[in-house]
Amino acid sequence: MTFEDTNPQGPRIHRPSGAADLARESAAFPPLRGSAVPVAQERWERLVSTVTVPEPPDEVWTALTDPDRVASWLAVCRGHWAVAGRESMLDFEDGEFFWCRTLDAVAPQTQRRGVLRLLWRWVGVGPATSVTWTVAAAEAGGTTVTVVEEAENPPSDWRSWNGMGWPGILDQLAAHLRTGTEWRWPWRRFGPYLQIPLPVPPYQAWQELTSAAGIQHWLQRSSGTLAPGEELTLVMGDASGTVRMRVTKVVDAAQEFPSYLPYLEFELRRPTWSAALGGRLWIEPAGLDSSLLQVCHFGWENLDIPEPVTERKLLTGFWTAAAGRASTLFLPQGPPAGPHGWSVSGAPRPREATERAPGHGSGGAMPAAMPAMPPDAAPSAVGEFLDRVVSDLGTAMGGVLCSLGVRLGLFTALGQGGPATATELAERTGLPERQLLEWLRGLTGTGYLTHDRTDGRFALPPAHAAVLAFEDSPFHLGPGYELLPPLASAVDAVAAGFRSGEGVARSAYAEPLFTAMERMSATWLDTQLVSRWIPAVEGLLPALERGGEVADIGCGGGRALVRMARAFGNCRFTGYDLHRPNVLRAREAVRAAKVDDRVSVEETDAVGALAAGTRASGDSLPLLLVTMFDVLHDVAAPEELLRTVRESLSPDGALLVLESLSADDPADNTGPRSTMLYATSTLYCLPTSLADGAPGLGTLGLPPATLRRMATAAGFGRVEQVPTANPFTALYALRP
Repeated sequence: MTFEDTNPQGPRIHRPSGAADLARESAAFPPLRGSAVPVAQERWERLVSTVTVPEPPDEVWTALTDPDRVASWLAVCRGHWAVAGRESMLDFEDGEFFWCRTLDAVAPQTQRRGVLRLLWRWVGVGPATSVTWTVAAAEAGGTTVTVVEEAENPPSDWRSWNGMGWPGILDQLAAHLRTGTEWRWPWRRFGPYLQIPLPVPPYQAWQELTSAAGIQHWLQRSSGTLAPGEELTLVMGDASGTVRMRVTKVVDAAQEFPSYLPYLEFELRRPTWSAALGGRLWIEPAGLDSSLLQVCHFGWENLDIPEPVTERKLLTGFWTAAAGRASTLFLPQGPPAGPHGWSVSGAPRPREATERAPGHGSGGAMPAAMPAMPPDAAPSAVGEFLDRVVSDLGTAMGGVLCSLGVRLGLFTALGQGGPATATELAERTGLPERQLLEWLRGLTGTGYLTHDRTDGRFALPPAHAAVLAFEDSPFHLGPGYELLPPLASAVDAVAAGFRSGEGVARSAYAEPLFTAMERMSATWLDTQLVSRWIPAVEGLLPALERGGEVADIGCGGGRALVRMARAFGNCRFTGYDLHRPNVLRAREAVRAAKVDDRVSVEETDAVGALAAGTRASGDSLPLLLVTMFDVLHDVAAPEELLRTVRESLSPDGALLVLESLSADDPADNTGPRSTMLYATSTLYCLPTSLADGAPGLGTLGLPPATLRRMATAAGFGRVEQVPTANPFTALYALRP
C-alpha cells in the first residue's frame, strides 16, 4: 500500500508506507566517516577534537590501549604503549612514526572518565607535544572520545596538520569499533610533515637554507634552483634514485600579509606516480633566537597509488636525513678542532635538535626479542643500525664501481664528452655496451649520475665532473677510488700482521697502490704547491727564485720535485725515498721533464744523507727548503729526522710538512673523511711504518699540538700553519 503526497508546486510523489520507519532506521545508521569534529583551536597551543560513539567506555578504552587493537586502526605499537612512565613508538610502517612517553593511563570507571596522556615527537625529533585522550560516558548513551593536543609556542601552521589529522583519526577509531575494520590509511592524505628546530632567527635561517650552497647541502640538489617554475633534481640518498621538485610559488620575507614570513610551494614527481605530490616549505619563529623550518606534503589521493607505504617511507627517510643536514648548517664553529679543521665542539647542540629515536622503517618491523642477540639490544635500535650498515655497504660497493670508472676513463668520457646512452658511451670508449649499461645504472642509483628517461642518456652533472672527470681540478678526487682495490687486496697480509704484532713490508703491496697515492697527491701538488703554498710562506718565494738547495724527503714518484724544478730554475733538488719502485718512477719523471741536470733522486735514508751533506750539487751547502709530503708520520725516527733537517737548514730556510688534517683529541676525528684516513692508516701507513721499526703514529698521528711539540723539541723556533684549501690536509711551515 502507498500514499500520495500532493505537492501544489510540482508532480505528485509516491512514498512507501514504511518511509517513517526507514527514516528512523537511517538515523541510527550514521556514515562510517565524518562525525568527528575539531571543536577548539585556542591560539596555536591547544587543539581539541571529539567524536561520540555508541560503544561503552570500557570497550573504547580497550581499543585505545590494547596494542593489538591500536595496530588495527592507527599504528603498530612498539615498546610499552599506554604504560605510565614508559616509552613506546607508534609505527605507521611507512617510515613515519611518533616516539611517545606515557605520562598517565587511568582506565574509565563508573562516574570516572578514562585518561591516557602522553608526550610524543614526530620521528623522535622536533618539538614534543602533549596528547591527552579522554574517554567518558555520554549523557545520551555511548561514549564521548576527546583528544587534546598541546604545544609550547608552536608555529601558526602547526594547527594545519593536527587540526586536519585528528578528526580523521577519531573517525578511524569509530569505524573500527563499529565494524572491526582495519583501516590504517584513509586519513593519511597529509604527510610526511617535518619540523626542524634551528638555533637562529627565521630570516637568517631562510637566507642560509635557500642559498645555492645551502640547498646543495641539505636538499642534496644535483641540478636546478629554487626559482619559481624551476625544476630541481634531488638525490634521495638511497637506491630509489632521484625525485624531481618543481617550485610553483615563492614568497620572500616581508612580502605577504599577515605574517610577512617567507615560504615556498612545490610539487614532487617520481616516475612511478601518476600525478604530482603537493608540498610546502616554510619557516616560523620559535623564540627570540630560534626558528622552526617546516615541510609538509599533501595530495596523496591524486597519485592513484593503492598503498603508498613504500613511497611515504622513502620520502620520510629523505626528509629525516635532510633535517640532520639542515641542522649542521648552523652548528657553532670554534677554532679548528674537528677531524679536518671544522670544529663541532664550540658549543653542544641542543639535545632536542640532535636526538633520534632508536629505530624506524625496516627496524620497526623486528620482533621484541630475537635469538642469538645481546639481551639488552633494543630491536628498534638494531633495526636502525641495520639500515645504516646496508647504506654503508651500498656506498662501499658504489666506490668499487667508481674505481672501475676511473680506471676505464668513463667519468672523463661522460664529464668531458657530455651525456650519452650506453651505445654512445660504447662508441666513445670502445668498451662493450652491455657492461657499460650495468655500470651506468649502478651509479645512477647512487646519485653520481643522472638519467634522462626521455632520451635514455646518462649524464655526469658538472659539479660531479669537477671532482671525478677533470684531473687538473683542485677538487679532483677520482684517484681516491683507485686506492680501494690494492688496499683491499692487502687485507690478508694486514690481518697476519695483526696476529703476529709485526708490520707489513711495502713490497707486499701491489704497485698500483703507490701510483694511486701519487695521483691523489697530484690534486694538490699540481695545483697548489707552487702557486699557493710556497708564496704563502713569508720570504720563501723570492729566496727560491734567487736559488738554493732543496730536498724532498719521501719524494714518491717525483711529482713535487718536477713541479718545483720547473718553477725555480736557479735551485738544485735532491729527492730521497726508500721504496725502490718509487725511486725508479721518480727518476723517469725527472728525465721526461728534462730537469735531470738539476734534480737527483736517491734511494737512501734521508737522515744519514742529510747528516753527510749528500746533495745533487755534490757540496754540503745549507738547505733553503726541505719538504715532507705525507711522510713524517711514517718514518722510523721522526724526532731524529726533524733534528737533522733543522741542523741542515739555512737560517732563512723552511721545512714544509704536509700531514692529514687531524684533531688533537682522536675522539674528535669522526665522519666519513676520518673513516677514509683511518682505513688508509690501518691498511697501509701503520703496518708499513711498524715494519720499518717506526713508532707507528698512523695517518692521523700528527695533529697540530703533537707536531708543534716535536718541532720545538727539534729546535725549530716557529711553526706556522699554511692554508691548503683542501679538506684532507694540513700544511705547516717550520722555521729555524
